[in-house]
Amino acid sequence: MEILCYRDSAGNFGDDLNAFLWRESLPAQVFDIPDIVLIGIGSIFNAYCAPLSETRGKRVFVLGSGAGYGPLPPDWESWNLLALRGPLTADLVERPDLAITDSAALLSLLPSINSAPRLREAVLFMPNYNSVPGGQWECVAAQAGMTFVDPRWPVPKVLEHFLRAKLVITEAMHGAIVADSLRIPWIPVSIAPDTLSFKWWDWALSLGMVYEPVRLPSSSLHKSLYHRLLIRQAKRNAVAAPAFVSSSNASALIADFKTRYKASAPESPRLANGSKPQNHVRSLVHSALRTFDGFFVDNAVKHLRNIALERTYLSCDDVFQDKVEQLQTAAATFVKLIRD
Repeated sequence: MEILCYRDSAGNFGDDLNAFLWRESLPAQVFDIPDIVLIGIGSIFNAYCAPLSETRGKRVFVLGSGAGYGPLPPDWESWNLLALRGPLTADLVERPDLAITDSAALLSLLPSINSAPRLREAVLFMPNYNSVPGGQWECVAAQAGMTFVDPRWPVPKVLEHFLRAKLVITEAMHGAIVADSLRIPWIPVSIAPDTLSFKWWDWALSLGMVYEPVRLPSSSLHKSLYHRLLIRQAKRNAVAAPAFVSSSNASALIADFKTRYKASAPESPRLANGSKPQNHVRSLVHSALRTFDGFFVDNAVKHLRNIALERTYLSCDDVFQDKVEQLQTAAATFVKLIRD
């Protein structure tokens, strides 16, 4: 079996959860079945992460994934859709009955998680993995009296920090999903203008919540300039920067998705977010810009401290448990189907 997921060379917690979760959740024998493709955690229900080259001639199963970052994948109509991340993805494929929730919620059932001690003492700050390079978030978190969590760390290390948390402030969606799954209050923040509101609303609506992130300014001059560039690029493409699509109306979010991804691009948008190697000249420029970072760090610290006083989020226990049970049923159906 192949677990299809987005892979970043530096690591990304949400995507990397796939290998950890499915190995712990599914019977070992299913991994020996060669013609199976599992599409699980992440915004990978798209043409970039699930191209025909990866799915043609195989039995493809979707279990808790969601749309985003590109047009819907080719030939998805022939796949086995067992669970989708939320009502927006379900609307796109006209299967409202499959709007369950992100499959990372299954973490709440893992013995390794449930048997671990919970200290509930730390306030965690977790930016999106694209916000870390070029930023000063570790310094900002320390000055704000919080524990910095790098989403590029290995999954077990990140989870160790969550097991000590009493509050999670996060730009990373799976920071919120894991916090919610472990019943830790959380607060969403928005730093980069290319944060995809669609995926956040898709998940939040699946659990009867809203997505109203608190704006957090850049922690470095370099990132501030880069964010302005992203906003200008979006305007040139006649769309709003993804983070500025703030409507809670499902129809408006679906319409924006269809406009934004009506035509495929030669390269995944997720690969074009400043992750390419820097040459010597760029490194010198970044070094020069860092001399101005003191102002940005101080400003970000002030905002982050205030954000910790904002209202917290946590889905209703009954709603969450119901969704987890639906995911369990979907996972059991998956195992049964691939064994038959």
